[in-house]
Amino acid sequence: MRDVYDFVKFFIKNGADSIPNTYDGNMKLQKLLVFSNLVNLVQFDELLFDDEVLAFKNGCVVEKVRLRYKNNYYGLKQDSDEFEPDFTENEYKVLNIVLEIFGNATARELSEINHTFNFWCDAYQKGTDVSGYHDKSKSVVNFNAQSDDIEKMREVLDAHQQSINDTSASEVINGVTYYYDGIQLTDEIIDQLEHFSLAAEDDVYSVYLDDGRLVIC
Repeated sequence: MRDVYDFVKFFIKNGADSIPNTYDGNMKLQKLLVFSNLVNLVQFDELLFDDEVLAFKNGCVVEKVRLRYKNNYYGLKQDSDEFEPDFTENEYKVLNIVLEIFGNATARELSEINHTFNFWCDAYQKGTDVSGYHDKSKSVVNFNAQSDDIEKMREVLDAHQQSINDTSASEVINGVTYYYDGIQLTDEIIDQLEHFSLAAEDDVYSVYLDDGRLVIC
């Protein structure tokens, strides 16, 4: 099994930490790693990496990665820039899925998603005493402990695959999304859609041609 740093360097090399060398950049990187582990568990019945993951207030964290990112970002960035990945097909599949589903989310959004999983909640509670003191050494995450979490991620992956299988094309104009299938969006049609969008009451419409006439519904 690979060291987690191989996946760290992949994400950083691809700019997935979004706001480099910041608290938020670090937090987003942590969540991408955690979701990669869970996605791999769903897809291939094993974790992507076995480095220890801890439950912090803002979600799950690979502590050794968090500290290196925080204390030596530029060294880590250089290593990432020079990194030449030799991942397996399955590893690439998992990493690309994670980027497609979670790559555009903010660190805060990913933290909130992380909080919906029981593996974080259980580990965080185990490390927090009645006074509220949190002992991170007692907050080790067990991804396999909660079958509900695995099913939740499976549902996310199924929905993602369904969106890929949906062949309907779309175009966003002035904040309005138009779905169309089987027609070509000419400049004339785009002009009509742009004009329509200025007074549109809804955010989403379907578009088709009926005997050459544009129909928006």
